[in-house]
Amino acid sequence: MIDDDFKDLKEEEYVIERKHLVIILITSLLITLIYQLHLNGYFFEAMLPFILVLGTYLIIFKDAKKNKKAYYMLVPVTLIFISDLIVGIDATNKDLNLLALPVLLSMFMLLLLNKNYKLKGYITTWIFKIFPIGLFSNLKYLKIKSENEKNKKIGKVLIGIGIGLFFSLVILFLLIKADDYFNAFIGSIFNNIVDFDINYVFILVLSFILIFSILINLLKNKDTKMNEVKVHNYDKTIIITFLSIVNSVFVLFIISEISRLTTNFLQIPEGYIYSSYAREGFFQLLFVTMINYVILMFLFYKTNMAKKGIIKWLLFSLVIFSVILIFNSYYRMYLYINQFGFTVLRMQVVLFLLMELIIFILMSLKTFNKFNNKNAFTYFVIMISFYIINLYLCNDWFINLIQY
Repeated sequence: MIDDDFKDLKEEEYVIERKHLVIILITSLLITLIYQLHLNGYFFEAMLPFILVLGTYLIIFKDAKKNKKAYYMLVPVTLIFISDLIVGIDATNKDLNLLALPVLLSMFMLLLLNKNYKLKGYITTWIFKIFPIGLFSNLKYLKIKSENEKNKKIGKVLIGIGIGLFFSLVILFLLIKADDYFNAFIGSIFNNIVDFDINYVFILVLSFILIFSILINLLKNKDTKMNEVKVHNYDKTIIITFLSIVNSVFVLFIISEISRLTTNFLQIPEGYIYSSYAREGFFQLLFVTMINYVILMFLFYKTNMAKKGIIKWLLFSLVIFSVILIFNSYYRMYLYINQFGFTVLRMQVVLFLLMELIIFILMSLKTFNKFNNKNAFTYFVIMISFYIINLYLCNDWFINLIQY
């Protein structure tokens, strides 16, 4: 099986074409200009810079050999770009988009440019091959082909100026934020020269370094191979003991739930009411199912133990207990919603539980070789689909629609 990790990068001297440097600089200037114009709205402030960066990569790599299937990745990316324009997403989803887009765009570019890259494996550390690795060290690739020694020297001077300006601007930015008198002093100097705002220059330099560094990492990973996953062969007795103990905890929990929801034959606790049942420990239960997910994924995809006799049945038991926990969480949320109604967060929880239920059903099938998925693609499609559904349904307009 193949993991998402790339082999160590070889230190090669890349020469960036002049036209590519110009394109990156133009994009950096546009991002800074957008910030300076103070255009109101989430789309202009957050989404448009991502669109410009994506456009920059597509232009630079327009002549490269491409995996055209990667363009399907642009469907969820586009839906994220326009989500706020269409439905007006809430603050939580806006923040989530800022986390999801770098991952999806990095994944898109790797799939597009690297024929060896596949969505496989258990732990996805590939994102760190794109960012933030080489954030400053990649500046050494700011080289333009030239046989003229004078031009080469000028180029080195320009690189030194660029690095020096960046650190100087960072220090200057911090100092003027820390000292109002110094801020006024620097402001008076630049106001006598030109209408100047150091914030815009800082954003220009930072955006250029970010875009340039990520571009270099894409070039360096374009043809790299992917490491073979080390399949672990743990002692069978250890795995059986471990799974037995974990499953026994869930047996105790189910006995407790049956007692609480029926005749309370355990006689604990006294005076227990359904309102406290509905709201207590809900997110802890979600976290427990996520732990079960990690255990199952590890044993399914990183070991060769999942198909061995009693281990298979213990894994299936863990899946069943996870499904029971999901339904238990659904019931708690149902009681809570029935009493207090829907909110965006409660709607998101319901969708998350449904996504978990589908994933654990697939795992139950995999336990008996009815689902022979060897990579992460199916799970990725499910997760990104529910994320998009969340963007478009977990909003005030939809909540108002289903409640009235």
